[in-house]
Amino acid sequence: MTAILTALGYAGLTLLLGSALARRWLTPGRPGVGPGFAGLALLLLAWGGQVAVTLSTLGMTGMADVLDYVTTTATGRAMLTGLLGATLLLAVEVAAWPALLAAGMAGVTLWGVAGIGHGEGHGAWVRALHAVHAGAMTVWLGGVLALTTARRLPPDLARRFTPAALGSVITLAVTGLLMATEHLTALREWVDTPYGRALLLKLALVAAALLAAILVRHAFARQAWVRLALSREALVLAAVLGVTGVLSTTAPPGGHSEHAHGSASVTVSKSRSVPRCADPETRPHRGTDAPCVVLDLKPQDAAGTPLPAGERAPTGRL
Repeated sequence: MTAILTALGYAGLTLLLGSALARRWLTPGRPGVGPGFAGLALLLLAWGGQVAVTLSTLGMTGMADVLDYVTTTATGRAMLTGLLGATLLLAVEVAAWPALLAAGMAGVTLWGVAGIGHGEGHGAWVRALHAVHAGAMTVWLGGVLALTTARRLPPDLARRFTPAALGSVITLAVTGLLMATEHLTALREWVDTPYGRALLLKLALVAAALLAAILVRHAFARQAWVRLALSREALVLAAVLGVTGVLSTTAPPGGHSEHAHGSASVTVSKSRSVPRCADPETRPHRGTDAPCVVLDLKPQDAAGTPLPAGERAPTGRL
């Protein structure tokens, strides 16, 4: 379910940013703002669903729990940032304000999106990589969708879009490689882990999308079956989004954060006899029915050997 919701979120981002880019540059005046509103709705649905799944798993379903989650957790704040940027971008598009302002709001939206999933917990550099990666994908797929739905498909549209598409592919390759080296530190992890195999599948689909893009270019040159070729490319790129949803919800071999190391046992108690954590400073949520989460953290050194009691773990490690 989480993977499906994540893929829906990426689809919403593509509709929102891709339609704005097409309207401003590729196919001026088209499409209207309808796809942008649909994209915002998908973002709300996807992120709202993710919050609901997370909190329901912990038995935290009160409104106070939801408010606490979206305001006190890194993921929740990233969602709020993304929704704020998306809403302001739509306002800019409806009012037809300058493109520079629209680009700024798109950047805010992408920064919020990058803070959800693997971009969280790795610092500003890796989060920026995720933001640029997502932005390049929206340019590529958004442009293809705009061309597919355009009323006319003259050759100059292909000439206009090709540099942007090529730039997106190069950006995706560079940022993807950098992110892969962040999460996959050994070659065997590419085939021995679910994360590595999902990434290989995504790379295969991207290669198929590149082949489809070449066929689109030839179709434009011949002015024959152009829309069919564009539809094939769009379908392959949609499959890439689906695999990205799976990839984003699959834990990398080294953990979710660059500091993730060590072990912890977590006990969640929903007993009425323990309605809340005893220490207000460690209680994650204020609701009187919130379960108590008890962490038993075991410090380890860089090799994974448990440390003696009282000895500090290396910086950033548990």
